[in-house]
Amino acid sequence: MNKILLTALFFPLIFLGGCSSAQKASEVSSVRMPVAPYLKMDCKELATEMSSLSREAESARSQVDSSYSNDKTKEAVAWILFAPAALFMDGNQQETGKLAALKGQIEAVQEAQKINKCSL
Repeated sequence: MNKILLTALFFPLIFLGGCSSAQKASEVSSVRMPVAPYLKMDCKELATEMSSLSREAESARSQVDSSYSNDKTKEAVAWILFAPAALFMDGNQQETGKLAALKGQIEAVQEAQKINKCSL
């Protein structure tokens, strides 16, 4: 009887252990951005924009991974100390949204560079 009770409690906890919606930076997909604003730029301006977006994206990647790690730590503590609290975890949607937009902008700049025949 104890094994059945232990199994009945263990599996739901494992199943609910993945409740957090937090994502790693590597799991974030880009959001499609229009290329039109970048087509007006010359190659030097596109290179400057790419450099700026790359720095910003790297910072956003760090923030996403940091918030992912914090969220998973909080989730583990919540499950150990107070299981219902884990159901109210926020995740890192704000950070991942910013990163997805930056990835989309970078892709748009790269497309503009190709269209403008800039040397990469």
